[in-house]
Amino acid sequence: MKNTTIVFTEPHHVALESEDLNFNAEGDRVLIETEYSLVSPGTELALYTGTHVGIDDPANKFAKYPFYPGYATVGRVVDAGPDAGLAPGDRVFALARHARYSAVSARNKYLPVVRLSDDQESRYAPFARLAAISMTALLRTHHRAGTRVAVFGMGMIGNFAAQLYTLAGCRVVGLDVVPERLEIARRTGVPDVIRSGPDCDLQEAVRESLAGDPEIVIEATGVPELTNRALELVGKLGAVVLLGSPRGNVSVDIYKHIHCKGVILTGAHEGLQGEGGLSIRREVVGSILGMIASGSVRVAPMLTHVLEATEARSCYEMLSNETDRALGILFQWK
Repeated sequence: MKNTTIVFTEPHHVALESEDLNFNAEGDRVLIETEYSLVSPGTELALYTGTHVGIDDPANKFAKYPFYPGYATVGRVVDAGPDAGLAPGDRVFALARHARYSAVSARNKYLPVVRLSDDQESRYAPFARLAAISMTALLRTHHRAGTRVAVFGMGMIGNFAAQLYTLAGCRVVGLDVVPERLEIARRTGVPDVIRSGPDCDLQEAVRESLAGDPEIVIEATGVPELTNRALELVGKLGAVVLLGSPRGNVSVDIYKHIHCKGVILTGAHEGLQGEGGLSIRREVVGSILGMIASGSVRVAPMLTHVLEATEARSCYEMLSNETDRALGILFQWK
């Protein structure tokens, strides 16, 4: 049996790699035949374009070529070890690469495999990975019903963060420069949106939307310069959360924006869900899958394209150059 995998051989070069598939059904190992795999525009684009901050860092073993992208998949179990707790035919969510087949550890608490309920839509379930990343922001902040929250970036990470804070009872506004993403945000239930940019008095617009300065500002784009915009926007004694992975460096006026205002600046990398009191990645993914199945977290408006693996180069070029058209992209394998 042959397996096909998407690989970045170097910046701006993507290929399909074919190799013989050998699988031993031992322990908790499970072999999954992929139906859909979800593209992560942030991490995958950074590796595709060669802009990931870890590429030139010898200590970073992840961001190196050849790089095998892929964040989340849905598929059927083909074979499973005796300790996997799964059986052939089970439909599952897994954190796995863009490949026709994936062999993974079913009980790994950091890379969970979760059996899907009958009412779970296969095309929507992979989005649980990105929504779970967004949940990290909520885990890192103190919020309550009525907390005023502004979210920079209505890509998928920012959109999910805005949805989750809204579900938590917060007052939320989403910010973006791309009108199409703001429209998608409206369709997913984000209560208010603002088109930011040079012609917008953002401070006043956000203050009017939230009836006061935001107590929490989420930076979900990864654009380093927006860290300063977020620090300027947040109210006194507020918190700025770096949810999108920053792709570079930025100079911050620490005295003006942090010290004098009493602002907390914190990171919310997904990997923190495996640290200390946040060792709950499996629980977070399971909870998000339930919210997607029930419709309380809305995915459908974000799904803009379903492509074949042979269209991988077109996928990444479209995400790079057509942000008004492309957002959530799935590769279809069956």
